[in-house]
Amino acid sequence: MADSMRGLQPWLMPYAEWLVYYASRNGWNPSVTSTYRSYAMQARLYRAYLGGRSRFPVAPPGKSWHQYGRAFDMVTTPMNRLNDLGAIWKRMGGSWWPSDPIHFQA
Repeated sequence: MADSMRGLQPWLMPYAEWLVYYASRNGWNPSVTSTYRSYAMQARLYRAYLGGRSRFPVAPPGKSWHQYGRAFDMVTTPMNRLNDLGAIWKRMGGSWWPSDPIHFQA
């Protein structure tokens, strides 16, 4: 799991790893799809979002917590379990929004 969290701030990793562990333990098949992103990667994803090629919102470059190692994206099976994980993440002090259910930030 540590490899999937590489790129997060060291202080954030244990919390993110715990959330993924919790999802896994409940059989929700979590997969972390993104952690740190460079400015160039964020710009590429943002252009795809503006072009309608992204299912989820993407912040403009310079405005994403991914660029600071303070956010990660995760999917689960079933996807509706992200609502449960988002509620848990918020109780842990993180930020999460139903409009971008794969995005968890601190």
